[in-house]
Formats: sequence, structure tokens, C-alpha cells
Amino acid sequence: MVLEGTAQQGQFRLSKVRQNSEATQKKLNEFKKHQKMVRIEEENVSTMSKEVEKLSSVEKKLDELDRSPGEKAKRLVPKKARQDYEELQSEAKYGRESLKELGYKGQQDLQQQQSRMNTIEKTVVPWLEKEIKTHENNIIALNTVFNAIQQAIHSQEQAQQRHQFGGMRSININRSKNHGPELGH
Repeated sequence: MVLEGTAQQGQFRLSKVRQNSEATQKKLNEFKKHQKMVRIEEENVSTMSKEVEKLSSVEKKLDELDRSPGEKAKRLVPKKARQDYEELQSEAKYGRESLKELGYKGQQDLQQQQSRMNTIEKTVVPWLEKEIKTHENNIIALNTVFNAIQQAIHSQEQAQQRHQFGGMRSININRSKNHGPELGH
């Protein structure tokens, strides 16, 4: 029947649209994964930069305390001055360890990473955002096409059933006409 062939074509189209939608969703997920990686890298560089500033400030204070003879003398007797100095030393040590964990290799390395992130933010991030938006819109369009084909197949199947039911009804009507009314013998 013509309707059966059309329904099969619709099912074929439906499977193709579903495949395209799944492939587009896969690409979208990859772009979002890359976007997340960029954000994580931005956070790492930002954290590293803040840690470097903090460490620099602590080391500057330590350096000033070490260069001042009066400050050295203060640390010999009063416990509070010695404690403050030791806390600064501990903070500096912790800062260096934190930077080491973040992969900090020096000020030049940080500047290179910041420069790289600036380039990524200007070029890659807008491109990723555009690709994500495009793929999201494509998925919406494919879902719309998928739903339309699905609805058309459903309507076609209903029409086919009505046609078959109508044909059976006419057969039953014709049978009853051929037999005529049943009269008692």
C-alpha cells in the first residue's frame, strides 16, 4: 500500500533526524567540556596570581623585618614580636607550597599563562560560545523536525486504520445486503 511505504519512509527519516540530533548533542557536549576546561584554567591562573600577590606581600614584610636592626632586637625578648615573625614565616612557607601545588614555576611562567588566558578569552571563548549556541539551536530545530515527522507518521497510521476500518465496514454492509434479512423458515 502507498500509505505503508510512506510510513516506512517517515520512520527512516525519523531515524536519520534522531542520528543527527544525537551527533549534534555529542558535539555540543564536547564544546561544553572544552568551555568548562577553559573556566577551570582561568580559575587556576587567577588563584595563582592572587597567591603570588599574597606571598609577595608577606615576603616584603619579612624582608623589611629582617633588614631593620630594631625589629631584630624586638624579636629577641618579647614573645609577641617573635610569634608574629614566625607566623609570617609560616604564611610564606604555606604560600610557596600552595603555589607549587598550583604548578607555579615563577613570575615569568605566571605572566605567560596570563597572556595565554587573555588570548583564549579573546578568541577561543567567543568561538566556543558561538558553537554552543549554534548546536543548541540545531538541536531545537532537529527536535522540531523529529516531532513533526513523528506526528505525520501518527496521523498517517490513523488515516490508514480509518481506511481499513472503513473498508471492513463496507464489506460487512455488502454482506448483509447480499444475504438479505433473515426470515424464519
